[in-house]
Amino acid sequence: MSKKDKGVVHDTIILTIITLAAGLVLGGVHHITAEPIQKQQEATQKAAQKQVFPEAKNFKAVEWDASNTDFAKALEEAGIDQTTVSAVSEAQDASGAKIGYVVTAANKEGYGGDVELMVGIGTAEGTKSLYGISFLNLPETAGMGMKADEPTFRDQFKTVTVSGEELVKYTKNGKQSANEVDAISGCTVTTNAVTKAVNGAITAVSFLEEDE
Repeated sequence: MSKKDKGVVHDTIILTIITLAAGLVLGGVHHITAEPIQKQQEATQKAAQKQVFPEAKNFKAVEWDASNTDFAKALEEAGIDQTTVSAVSEAQDASGAKIGYVVTAANKEGYGGDVELMVGIGTAEGTKSLYGISFLNLPETAGMGMKADEPTFRDQFKTVTVSGEELVKYTKNGKQSANEVDAISGCTVTTNAVTKAVNGAITAVSFLEEDE
């Protein structure tokens, strides 16, 4: 073997060793950081869930198929179009008993795009009581649709209750019943998108309760 060939082999071996070493280092770093990152993500999610369902002590993910055709039919029958539900968790008390759900839902009819939110829904005594909503995505106009994230509008969903097949309604004439919220003045599109997303979440809870 010529000196030139020996040099090529030597360089190839060195490069291979460096590549393997780098791979091992990166793999080790990933292994070390993966668990803390996962724990941080779980803590962030639990904090968001706690915000919309403060009475819950624990949250347990529920198996949920976002493409379930029966659920899609339920949404259609309820008149809730352009709405999806991506995740559902069971809200539990200190004993582990179910007291409701936290649902992530979205509606595509926002003024600036998809309005996505998380909503806490209690299910005691056959009545669905909303504990609050938290926006995950609200691409609306500042000073207009963004008012949906102001307490004046958002906090209305902490006191809404629905019974049977009732859903949340918005009104421009002052709310008069437990399932109504006052619309954002001049922002019907945003109000409608938020209400539909919330109603999608309520429909998901009804859908799950029927299967129990």
